[in-house]
Amino acid sequence: MLRKEMIILKRSVAPVREIINGILRSENELINEKTEKYFKDIYDHIVQANDLAENYRDMMMNLHDLYISNVNLKMNEVMKVMAVVTCLLAPATVIGGIFGMNFEIIPLLHNKWGFFISVGLMLIIPFIMISIFRKRGWF
Repeated sequence: MLRKEMIILKRSVAPVREIINGILRSENELINEKTEKYFKDIYDHIVQANDLAENYRDMMMNLHDLYISNVNLKMNEVMKVMAVVTCLLAPATVIGGIFGMNFEIIPLLHNKWGFFISVGLMLIIPFIMISIFRKRGWF
């Protein structure tokens, strides 16, 4: 909304500056020294308003960039958490996928403790990964 208002302000001020500049440069007999002084004052005010509009536009662009950077930072944090969760679930998926195959020769398949060992590995490996991630400062 502010950006639109600044564009309208700039579009309104720029033509007036050109008109006043044209009046000052013209050698019209209707403009005497007294009125020329006022036109110069108006021209100075218009130049100042134009400069302020440019400065405000730059400030708005900087604020917009700052907002986008903050949104990107939050999204990066979310992506980091999702990546950690994916890494923690990957070993359980691999182990479950291997033991879910229809082969007869899979280690611990016919062992009475095979199920408990595989579930234990599915639970222990993510905890080991969490400790490694914390040591490296990733999580």
